[in-house]
Amino acid sequence: MKHSFFGGVYPAGHKENTRRKPIARLEQPPGQVVIPLLMSHTGDAVSLVRQGERVCVGQPLSRGVEEGASVHASVSGVVEAVEERAHPWGRRLLSVVIRNDGKNTPWPQWPAPLDLEKVTAEQLIERTGIVGMGGGAYPTALKLRQAAGKIDTLIVNAAECEPYVTADHRLLLERSGHVLQGAQVIARCLGASRAVVVTEGDKLNAVEAVERRMRRRNAKVELCTAGTRYPLGAEKQIVQTVTGREVFGSKLPLDVGCLVLNVATVFAVQEALARGRALTHRVVTVAGGAVARPRNLWVPVGTPLRCLLESAGGLREQAELILLGGPMMGTPVSDLEAPVIKSTNALICLNSWELRRPRPESICIRCGKCVSACPMHLAPSFIHRALQREEWDKLPALHPEDCMECGCCSYICPARIPLLEQVRQARQSVERGGAQ
Repeated sequence: MKHSFFGGVYPAGHKENTRRKPIARLEQPPGQVVIPLLMSHTGDAVSLVRQGERVCVGQPLSRGVEEGASVHASVSGVVEAVEERAHPWGRRLLSVVIRNDGKNTPWPQWPAPLDLEKVTAEQLIERTGIVGMGGGAYPTALKLRQAAGKIDTLIVNAAECEPYVTADHRLLLERSGHVLQGAQVIARCLGASRAVVVTEGDKLNAVEAVERRMRRRNAKVELCTAGTRYPLGAEKQIVQTVTGREVFGSKLPLDVGCLVLNVATVFAVQEALARGRALTHRVVTVAGGAVARPRNLWVPVGTPLRCLLESAGGLREQAELILLGGPMMGTPVSDLEAPVIKSTNALICLNSWELRRPRPESICIRCGKCVSACPMHLAPSFIHRALQREEWDKLPALHPEDCMECGCCSYICPARIPLLEQVRQARQSVERGGAQ
């Protein structure tokens, strides 16, 4: 039975240019890849290679510590440097720079494939190097370890509600058998009695592909098609849609017996188990009105963003805004030499006509649209008023710390008030103890 979540908005999809484009390899392999040793927001990493050393595809470059995910070479070649380089998160991080020899020589010590019928929970967790590939970049091994024996429902998230982005859609369509197999193995190992693949109802070809695979394999996986609404792909909202259980405040899906994994993460886990392969490549959507040939590309981790644009025919006109990720929650890109990382799902280059026309901010008339749109039951207009009046003592009762930064409030506001930025400011004030 499908349920619904509170709030949300209906931005234009803009997926028509890439939803029918099969996943393609780069027309010209990158001459050099820059692989950050830190791929997730948690933990740290220690380099295992030195300058001048030869490496192969899948060879470990770092060893994760404090639950950080390990990193592997995505091409074969020579290590040119181990130094700080530009990172998509907007800072410089220690990275391994590899000169690509074009041979894609596999690492001879790849782990042996496992019998998927006999994989244990420990074996599942041990195949590290995978992080959440829907944008969160949380180490999957840690997530699996926390969920083992504590969940009854595994949710494979293929909703992909952000405009322009079709990477998960194409992966589900073209690799549905691998995804279903991975979901079954993960659910069995973690003790979940139910595994559900969730996608939006407008992805009919992917839905049909999954249904055909389910019939052929007699897969013990359910398919849930939900109405297209942003932010369906967020963890708390997708849990409520599938199970009807609401994840309140700072709670996690694990607290209500659920584990949510992105469809690309499940595919990567299946590859690690069935083929012994580390996470070295991923699908990235390159789209937007400024892109000459929007595409879905199979990209080595560490590839400069510039190479993705070149494989998509470059820019046909000046881009007003370049984003990593979708336009609702994406991060502006200032340096196209920054590399693709494991959580990069899209590079979006927007024209001026695709952006909302700049209009002066006007006065809030308390229409309540932001309250109706907020999926976390917050009242952004009240937070706006408290900040205007400098009523810092009222902010804790408005719970700005529960904001998931989906941007629904700013998107729906007719007064064009930057409500998301104001909620962030309020959250920082609460964290400081009520000070400005």
